[in-house]
Amino acid sequence: SPEDIRGIAAKARSVLELGGMLGDPEAFDCGGISEGPAPVPHAIQAANDDPHNLNLNAWERPVAYVMPGKLTTREFSQRWRQGVVVVVRNLLPALKQELWRPEWWISNVGKLPASVWDCSSGNAMGEAWPLRDFFRLFDGDDRHAHLFEDPPPEDNNMESMSDNEDGEPAIVSKWPQHESEVRMRILKLKDWPTTDDFAKVLPEQFEQLMSALPFPEYTHRDGCFNMAARLPSDHVPPDLGPKMYCAYASSEDAGGVGTTNLHCDAADAVNIMAHCGPLAEGAPAAAVWDIYPSESAGAIREFIGKPSKGGGDAIHNQTTYLTFPDRQRLHKQHGVRGYRVYQNPGDAVFVPAGCAHQ
Repeated sequence: SPEDIRGIAAKARSVLELGGMLGDPEAFDCGGISEGPAPVPHAIQAANDDPHNLNLNAWERPVAYVMPGKLTTREFSQRWRQGVVVVVRNLLPALKQELWRPEWWISNVGKLPASVWDCSSGNAMGEAWPLRDFFRLFDGDDRHAHLFEDPPPEDNNMESMSDNEDGEPAIVSKWPQHESEVRMRILKLKDWPTTDDFAKVLPEQFEQLMSALPFPEYTHRDGCFNMAARLPSDHVPPDLGPKMYCAYASSEDAGGVGTTNLHCDAADAVNIMAHCGPLAEGAPAAAVWDIYPSESAGAIREFIGKPSKGGGDAIHNQTTYLTFPDRQRLHKQHGVRGYRVYQNPGDAVFVPAGCAHQ
């Protein structure tokens, strides 16, 4: 019933992540970037008055929330070198919304396979799902049911994307088998498309993302401050993405699970949210991040403890989610303070390399 489904996608959201290695403007010539340290801009000073930065808990740091065009590339660089987490808001007008809604994905690329993950167990849900099954209840109800009455439209674009990277045919819907999984679990997509280049699979969405992203000198593949563009030809660059992450609602209370466990990336990244489902009453944002300064990694590892099974690293194993009580104890025992980031559609979150985040 609609009442049963209503809570499923209370905070369902789609986030696109782009990776890279952000360089130092003082080391490269990109034209028009002046030398010398930049003063603290009014945009950053005003960010301290953002509602999310008021009444912070003792274990939280203020986040630099800024509007488009309020921070120059040079000013961003100064904040970035200090490891300050920057969030640029109000980028949604640059994205054609109909291309990011579940109905577009169901109708146009719904037969393409995707690995669906259970956030509670951290395991994949067996064989690949068609994208359309994952997105059917993404907006909180079954409003997209009519799109399942007939096969998705076959056009030239769909025909070119009907096979996966292994040459296997696109898969068909297994609804209602998958419906029970969506109702019972907290599910997500991650790193989609897994191996294919997003720019080739979805060229229109790719172009929109590139035009929407701030600081193109850093965020574009060929950006003059993106060090990945300057690697020698015999070096393998990091995956620059973008990759798509989508998740249903979750909880951070004791016993809750995150849609992305604590982990750390070797490259800098920017994450822009393109769509979210209806928010639950009282929800502070569509997505909430915790990002920790790189110098906190040792204390975090000590707090989590050595992995009990299989060895490895407490952070890189990606098996831990720090709940509200955990973050309190982490601060009390080790003095660690993290950036609590509230993200909504149109917000771009910049995550520095080496910073544990969830």
